[in-house]
Amino acid sequence: MSQTVVVTAPGGTAIVNAGGGSVVTSVPSTVVVEHEATPETIVVTRGIPGPRGQQGIPGPAGGAAFVRQTDAPLSALCVVWEDAAGVVRPVDYDDMDHVYLISGLTLTATPSAGDVTVQRSGPVDDTAWTWTPGPVYLGAGGALTQAPPADGFDILIGYAVSPARLYLDIQDPISLED
Repeated sequence: MSQTVVVTAPGGTAIVNAGGGSVVTSVPSTVVVEHEATPETIVVTRGIPGPRGQQGIPGPAGGAAFVRQTDAPLSALCVVWEDAAGVVRPVDYDDMDHVYLISGLTLTATPSAGDVTVQRSGPVDDTAWTWTPGPVYLGAGGALTQAPPADGFDILIGYAVSPARLYLDIQDPISLED
């Protein structure tokens, strides 16, 4: 808050702006400003809440989905494994080096290297699916299938409960003998 004071003294008039400490004189005179006002500081520790935002689309429960990087194009609804650097890649049912590193099912796609969302457990819906209720396994190249493999590893990814809903419940790989 700035305050202006006019001081009249013998020999002249001075205008003192107490807010900024400035002095303007109309005639030479002796005016001493001993107080220079400092700006008032107000710290707000809690503001007034704004209006509530729009409800977002439903997503997986907290912790069930996470974002990872991929170093190549990757489609949605693909089972992936994760390396030590946090990069995910499609996993194959007979890839003995990576079937024990499955991180989940991609929910998003990327046309090049970038972020993808991966879900580890819980329900996933896709209207393009045509599941028969029952088990869903890992197939070739990260694809989902309801036909259990005859070789490689039998990896149960989850259970279809309707044509368009899969409950992810990734089980440990079972090695199949040739």
